Formats: sequence, structure tokens, C-alpha cells
Amino acid sequence: MFVSDLANWRSRAPVLPAAVTRALESLDRRDLSALTPGRYPLDEDGMFLLIQQVTTKPSGDCRPEAHREHADIQLVLDGIERYGIASHDPALLPIDDLLNSRDIAFYPAPRHEWFIDLAPGQFVVVYPGDLHRPCCAVSTPQPVRKAVVKIHRRLLGL
Repeated sequence: MFVSDLANWRSRAPVLPAAVTRALESLDRRDLSALTPGRYPLDEDGMFLLIQQVTTKPSGDCRPEAHREHADIQLVLDGIERYGIASHDPALLPIDDLLNSRDIAFYPAPRHEWFIDLAPGQFVVVYPGDLHRPCCAVSTPQPVRKAVVKIHRRLLGL
């Protein structure tokens, strides 16, 4: 996992996989405020952008999830979103495994989960296997607009 913001990520670019750097550069070149919710191609095969509008919920109503084939860059555009994050735990078994059909599996709450709050311009990168619980409310539910970049694991050398 990696957490940063659009104003400062370049100073940490040397520690990021090249595909993550290319995805962030692609976001920098776009007017994300002009995009309506939906799916958009990015500059290379195996990478695409989702613009999402969600309403946050109490964390207990959000399920931890992980992907096998894709990393996520989840960038908050409007609102504040709380994320639960945890390292991969091979002992934690999915309660709803949709990896083969939708590249997502949902898990029970991990024992060692921590939460971060992201404001506009801040993002988290979660790699394949990393547990994350998006769409959590900080206090009360609120609308959030965000950009999610999906990066296929082969672009990461995995």
C-alpha cells in the first residue's frame, strides 16, 4: 500500500512501480472534474479509469475486499472517504469469492485493520491481495466522487 496526494507524489515516485507512476501521470493530464461517472480507457492496455459517485456508509456496513488481478489507485475528488486497510492475511478466508468473475473477493473484518481518511486530492494505492474497505463514512454518510485506476498485475511485474 502507498498513501499520498497529487501535490506530493512525485517526490516519492522512485519507490513506486513504473506502472503506478504512469497511471498517476495520466491522471495529472486529465480534467477529472469534467468526466461523468463511468469507465474510461487510459494510455495503455491493462489500465483503465473509473469515475465513481458513492455515498459513504458506516464502516460496519462496508466489506473489506481484495483483488487478485488488479491494483487500485483510489483518488478522492470530492468529499471525505474513510478507508480500512490491512495487509494480506492468508489465514483470512473470503466470505464472498468473486475473483474468477469480477476480480473481487469480500472478507470478514481483519484483526489488524487501520483506518485512514482521504480528502480531495489524496489517494491510496492498494496492490493485488491487499485488503481494503472503501466507502466508509468519517462521521455521517456523505456523497464522495472519486477516480479509481485499475492496473493489471502484469504491468506491475507480478
